[in-house]
Amino acid sequence: MTISQKSLFRANRALIENLEPIPKALLGFEQQWIDRSISESMTEQQPSSLNELRRMLEALVEEDKAEEPPTSRYVAEEMSLDEFKILVQEFALDGLTEAQVFYHLMPRLSLEAQLPMLRMMIDEFGSGNLKRSHTSLYKVLLEELGMPTDLESNIQANAEAGCSFPNMFCWLTMRADDPSYFAGVITYFETVVPFFFGCYTTLCERLGIKAHTYYSEHVHIDVFHALEGQRLLKAMDNDRKLDYKKAWQGICMGRLITNNAFDQAVYKAQASKVTEGAAHA
Repeated sequence: MTISQKSLFRANRALIENLEPIPKALLGFEQQWIDRSISESMTEQQPSSLNELRRMLEALVEEDKAEEPPTSRYVAEEMSLDEFKILVQEFALDGLTEAQVFYHLMPRLSLEAQLPMLRMMIDEFGSGNLKRSHTSLYKVLLEELGMPTDLESNIQANAEAGCSFPNMFCWLTMRADDPSYFAGVITYFETVVPFFFGCYTTLCERLGIKAHTYYSEHVHIDVFHALEGQRLLKAMDNDRKLDYKKAWQGICMGRLITNNAFDQAVYKAQASKVTEGAAHA
């Protein structure tokens, strides 16, 4: 068995779908990766209250708003259709299984804390309308691009970073020792998506992508999900179940893994363009 993010993703799916235990070697690989990501992203300052955690999160979000990554700018302004196909495929493992692992977290939360999560999940699953579920919207995007919509084809095509993003959520919901990590990550993620996904909506308009709803829906709805994330933090704090330091570690770790997955996907897309150019030289 190869020890890799791809192997870990397959093992996570086998656990979810067939209750097959994850091999110890992969669990060890996962924990080393998580520990390393926390260590590499950790700040010297640590929050000691909910108010302090919120202030630090707000400052981090403002920093992200002020500094648009070159990869994001490239997607918005220069990425070609063929490159976009690669970018879409690199996040297909998440898009095709979106929010499904959140169910595993729910029993670990108090009833008060479950409610903001439930409201987010209702939107993720299209308010019970299959066609509006985020996974269905991603499939429509893949179909317009002429790409496979089955999970196996996308697993085979994905690079390591593309597998790491959904693997992070599997760890957060199923194996992290404290839901505080997840609460931090989801609040950060839902807060930055409305402006971060702007590069996708700009690209879709520039290239005439009709199935842009997956992205435009997130730009709209995640404004409200960010508020639910704050309610989740507050509910956990009310129950004295929120570990401020672990929530902050989750934020920083999630930011690192997400940004790396996006950057690597863009680099992979750019490399394909270089390779194609060399082939025609």
